[in-house]
Amino acid sequence: MTIHTLIHDWQSITIDLDSQFSQALEVINEGGYQLCLVRNSTGSLLGMVTDSDIRKALLKGIDLDASVEKIMNKSPLIVSPDLGENEAHQLMLVNHFFHLPVVNDQGHLVGLHVAEQLQSISQRNETLVIMAGGRGKRLIPLTDTCPKPMLPINGKPILEHLIDRAKADGFSKIVISVNYLSDQIINHFQDGSRFDVQINYIHENKPLGTAGSLSLLSKETVKHPIIVTNGDVLTNVSYSDLLSSLYSNESDGIMAIRLQEWQNPFGVVHSEGTRLIGLEEKPTYRHQVNAGIYALKPKLISLIKRNSYCDMTDLFSLGIEKKLNLNVFPLHESWLDIGRHSDYKIAQEKVN
Repeated sequence: MTIHTLIHDWQSITIDLDSQFSQALEVINEGGYQLCLVRNSTGSLLGMVTDSDIRKALLKGIDLDASVEKIMNKSPLIVSPDLGENEAHQLMLVNHFFHLPVVNDQGHLVGLHVAEQLQSISQRNETLVIMAGGRGKRLIPLTDTCPKPMLPINGKPILEHLIDRAKADGFSKIVISVNYLSDQIINHFQDGSRFDVQINYIHENKPLGTAGSLSLLSKETVKHPIIVTNGDVLTNVSYSDLLSSLYSNESDGIMAIRLQEWQNPFGVVHSEGTRLIGLEEKPTYRHQVNAGIYALKPKLISLIKRNSYCDMTDLFSLGIEKKLNLNVFPLHESWLDIGRHSDYKIAQEKVN
């Protein structure tokens, strides 16, 4: 059987060496192959940037206006145009690679092999859990008669956008944790068959926080790792990438994080007693913040006491205390937490 790995639109994911980190990020987010190729004016391959390289650079705090040369792999594995697609497929399998640039004898980039899993979506066995039981107090009066995850964005409830995202990533098993005005959610989605997924529900009889209801999942569900997302977070991140990171790092739990920047509107003064020792004009501070999306293994989930209040931050803190292997997953994809009226307005303008 012939396996097709060569793609024909590889030129759309190339940039020049004088490009910035931000341009590589844009190509990866929009190109569809989680890759950006860097070449010079004569067409020679100088390096490549993968989705993994982007996340590592974000963790290191590299500025988006830095040169792409600072983050690219300058010595990627390359293959000759003479290599067949079946052979390229085997080479990617053995080396756990998703991409193989094709370079001729002159060093010119002439093609690209891409692993099949990046070209087609395969069904996943893991479950996606959506936390949709919150009151949504910051969105009153909109949430007086409608649960926040059911607020419409371009004609569809927020929850439906999340389910569409999961389906596009190969997930068909969905669990929704409900409490406030739960009938509206259950009546709309029912068993999920209308949306080509299988939906089950966790019923919170009392507020259980952002993690407590996971203690009510079926034993069958928690035999395997799960993805958990807050019911008000819209993003283009691949849930499968979180699971891949969970498996490759042998993690017990992964927390997706965002780099948050805040500029102080004032000049900052540094002093020792009455002595002036330094000044900063409107400095920018960067922090890594919780993005509300997680990949969890059964070992971490088992730490939650049944039907007891537990926030996800409490669970991860307990995991640290128990010396479990916990990791972070920096997001570079679009991300929006619909917690305030201003966020809801932005979502209506930006989300299709």
